[in-house]
Amino acid sequence: MQLQPDKLAEYSGKFGRKSKREIFLDQMEETLPWREMLALTEPHYAKMEGDQPPYALAIMLRSYFLQQWFNLSDLGTEEALYESPMLRRFAEVDLEAAAAPGALTLGRFRRLMEECGVGSELQATVNRVMASEAIRIPSDANADAENLDAFKIPGTSATVRFTDFYQNVKDERPRHLAKVESVFQGANALSIAVISPNEHRRSAAIKTLGECHSGPIREYISYPPNLEDVPRTLNRDFDVIMVDLDSDPEYALNLVKSISINGLATVIVYSELADPDVLIKSMRAGAREFLTLPIAAAAMSEALSRASIIRAADRPAKKQDGKLLVFLAAKGGSGVTTLACNYAVSLAKNSGKKTLLVDLNLPLGDAAIILGIKAQHTVVDALNHFNRLDSNFLATMLERHGSGLFVLAAPTELATTQLKDEAINKLLDVACQEFDYVVVDAGSRLDLRHTHLFNESAKIYLVTQVGIPELRNSNRLITKLSAEGSPKLEIVINRHDPRSQEIGDAHIAKALTREAEWKIPNNYAAVRKMQNTATPLTEDDSPISRAIQEMTSAVTGQTPVPAEKKKAFSFFR
Repeated sequence: MQLQPDKLAEYSGKFGRKSKREIFLDQMEETLPWREMLALTEPHYAKMEGDQPPYALAIMLRSYFLQQWFNLSDLGTEEALYESPMLRRFAEVDLEAAAAPGALTLGRFRRLMEECGVGSELQATVNRVMASEAIRIPSDANADAENLDAFKIPGTSATVRFTDFYQNVKDERPRHLAKVESVFQGANALSIAVISPNEHRRSAAIKTLGECHSGPIREYISYPPNLEDVPRTLNRDFDVIMVDLDSDPEYALNLVKSISINGLATVIVYSELADPDVLIKSMRAGAREFLTLPIAAAAMSEALSRASIIRAADRPAKKQDGKLLVFLAAKGGSGVTTLACNYAVSLAKNSGKKTLLVDLNLPLGDAAIILGIKAQHTVVDALNHFNRLDSNFLATMLERHGSGLFVLAAPTELATTQLKDEAINKLLDVACQEFDYVVVDAGSRLDLRHTHLFNESAKIYLVTQVGIPELRNSNRLITKLSAEGSPKLEIVINRHDPRSQEIGDAHIAKALTREAEWKIPNNYAAVRKMQNTATPLTEDDSPISRAIQEMTSAVTGQTPVPAEKKKAFSFFR
């Protein structure tokens, strides 16, 4: 007998078991102070114009929370609201009355929350409630102890409970337990993504994974919208990507080919149909495994075991963390931002390696202006959401300069964010894992000395000038940092004029307690031109550009590449 949709929903409601995500949403529905949060948000939402149709604030606020809790993009949130009745119910979206908010509207609301600072206040409220009620956001991995209590041994009919496995593996280590250990250590170390627009097939694949895999699983509720952007979309260093073929076979096979060509991961495809023709096309596209729904746990385990062997052979050696290079000003107005920007550009161009410039010279950082960059997201956005920070999330915050340098800019408006050491440390950790060089404009923020900026692994460029206030501050900073066991401190005298006789080199060395490692010549006209035209100093062959390139070559170990001299106008060739 085939049930009508309304009856099916009725029976599901009576006898179905709530998922962890649904239980979590029920808890948040009951415990969050919705009335207060709506009142806090309403004055700002009134300024958001141009939305057709006008969505109720409650819908937008609840959708915003779904986006934060489940790490969804704007487009992903829109699609999730259409696909998941559970999420629609929480967000109070009624598709019979109106369409769900679109990605553009969701993005505008999200940016509004971030720009006006309400987002951080809302998050603080949510964190307090979750802490007081001991509520946790459910992991996408579906890898709880209850799901992992039993493990199917590949190639056998035996099932071993993990508690038994850990007790017996120390003793006689039977053959089947040794096999379980091998698969457990290899396959469960894999990071897996499951891609399917169909909730039923996606859930079926994830459920089987939960029976034999305890590593991280990332769930994608749609195919990447642009195949050319697949490397960026899936930039999470997955070991295995499982692709549902049935939702759109042609597009899915092209997706498999794109993943394989870019070497992003080992691809496993799955389908409800055991079609030999589709199997052959999948293998030609680059898939390593073809699984048929419903997927047996043994078949999944064997596929993951083979994938772990492939990835172990293909995976390159773990990249060492990038070098952290910090520019610190002895006094405001020392030109630290100009130096940091041009140093970072030179480093990116001459090394050919991934280089990031982070503007922590808050509240008024000028790196983006100097480089002629208009940033959509800023360092404040990253710090306010540091709990979500990973390489993929960081990538969405960055702008790219024409030199190849990546930039995490400071806000264009006055930044009033309280910088937390924990947030800065998380940002620096993720940045150093992703980039070969991380250059930080720290301004004169000595208050950040308890962060990773001042770790022994960092190199600090103390930027000063030849002036009594600057030299006095430099002396105090050098003494302070040396007493704290500061790392690789190098002194940079900016706007240096060797012809000046006001303060001699002997007095400078005495004030600094040592000779300066670097002296950047004074050239007011060149710096002013750079600031007005957003053209890096290193574009021209000049004493300043040569000095900066010498600084970067000391880090890279490469010979500086001189800039081309621009020919003066002449009637003669």
